[in-house]
Amino acid sequence: MAASDRPHLGSNQMGVADIVFFVLALIAPVGVVVSLTVLSIALGAGAGTPGIYVIAGVVMTLFAVGYVRMSRRVTNAGAFYAYISRGLGRTAGTAAAYVAVVAYNAAAIGVLGALAFFAHLSLGAVLGVHLSWQVWAIIAFALVAVLSYFEVTLSAKVLGVALLAEVAVLLALDVGVLIDKGFHGFSLDVFSPSVVFSSGFGVSLMLAFGSFVGFEATAIYGEEAKDPARTVPRATYIAIAAIAIFYLLTTWAVVTAYGVDAAQAAALKDPAGFMFAAESQYVGNLATKGMQVLVVTSLFASFLAVHASASRYHFALARDGVLPRALARTHPKNGAPIGGSAAQLALTAIVVIAFALAGQDPYLVMGIGLYGVGVIGIVSLQALTSFAVIRYFLKERTGESRLATLVAPLLGGIGLSVGVVLMATNYGTLTGSTIPWINALPWLLVVAAVVGALVSVVRQRVRSTEIDSALEPAARPA
Repeated sequence: MAASDRPHLGSNQMGVADIVFFVLALIAPVGVVVSLTVLSIALGAGAGTPGIYVIAGVVMTLFAVGYVRMSRRVTNAGAFYAYISRGLGRTAGTAAAYVAVVAYNAAAIGVLGALAFFAHLSLGAVLGVHLSWQVWAIIAFALVAVLSYFEVTLSAKVLGVALLAEVAVLLALDVGVLIDKGFHGFSLDVFSPSVVFSSGFGVSLMLAFGSFVGFEATAIYGEEAKDPARTVPRATYIAIAAIAIFYLLTTWAVVTAYGVDAAQAAALKDPAGFMFAAESQYVGNLATKGMQVLVVTSLFASFLAVHASASRYHFALARDGVLPRALARTHPKNGAPIGGSAAQLALTAIVVIAFALAGQDPYLVMGIGLYGVGVIGIVSLQALTSFAVIRYFLKERTGESRLATLVAPLLGGIGLSVGVVLMATNYGTLTGSTIPWINALPWLLVVAAVVGALVSVVRQRVRSTEIDSALEPAARPA
């Protein structure tokens, strides 16, 4: 296939702001605060949760140093796949590709499950719109299908509006607590090693890494970015800083609202109402109703964003022949990856219907369970990418800073690897389930890696055989 005939995404469409909006929307600030950070306070490090976000932010920054260096040399919608292939070889890259497909699709379906669950509860309570979670899932599914068909900048604008509203309602809580408690009320005990590294450290670190999942999508949009060598690095660092600072301040504020010694007990007693009660006390009931609605819009924005990431992975892998070629189809006018999007939506529909027919909980089982699989998979890919970056720059001898291409990626890779181990061992805590098959879901990632490696080996052997067959006649003596 000639280079001009090779499928490609719409180029020169996204600036720094567009990419940052996509990434921060995928993070789902209100959704994360209402679900993940509350669980971190209740089941993890308790009042030490703000300190956990400092650790997670440092690890992610170290990872990003090498990641953005790699993004300047390799522009590809399948970022992890492309980077690992360049650094560790095609077999490792293809294995990573299959893991990425499972991880991003699992995360997308998990977010939809949580979205449908909270839409059923929150919109029924606030707006009086009483629909089953299955109906809300269909509505969200249809909206994402329409938005994903059009150019990526339209989706970015939709995500941006939702994101600004989320940030506003959470900052209102932070400011409300600050006004009431004063600066002296924000105790530094939340950063004390004895508090941070408590018995729940592993659970909280797992949830903190889960809160960051999505920022790596900055590189996925490299093909569609304006001046990707400049845009992607800037968007990456802005996203990490925004996530770390935002969750640090918000968790510190809510711990302060309840008190360092009482926060964990309050979160354990009423995890569902923990954030809403604080919002009502320090901002007002109207703001609480707004937060209840924004949980839904937050998760919708996250579903749209993670769907976009999964679609672009499908596209990149199909273009390289790792997945069926039909998935590389793009919109004739705006270049949207409609083949990859259709595949992601089809898989989502199948899984949601299966969970609904099985009568499973849309939040704890489909939502938290599948999102947890996605988190473990993505953080595993981040760790592997760190080591791939090191090998790539050592092999290429580009002369770039060893601090950026060796030291930072090594430290980041070690930190992420520790995180993966903690996530895997605490997965049952994340789901809250005792059902064996649910807690075995992370093994799907191992199966995907093995299948991907086997596919790569078979493809390389087939190619080698084809080359040998093509050369054989010319090699024969006259």
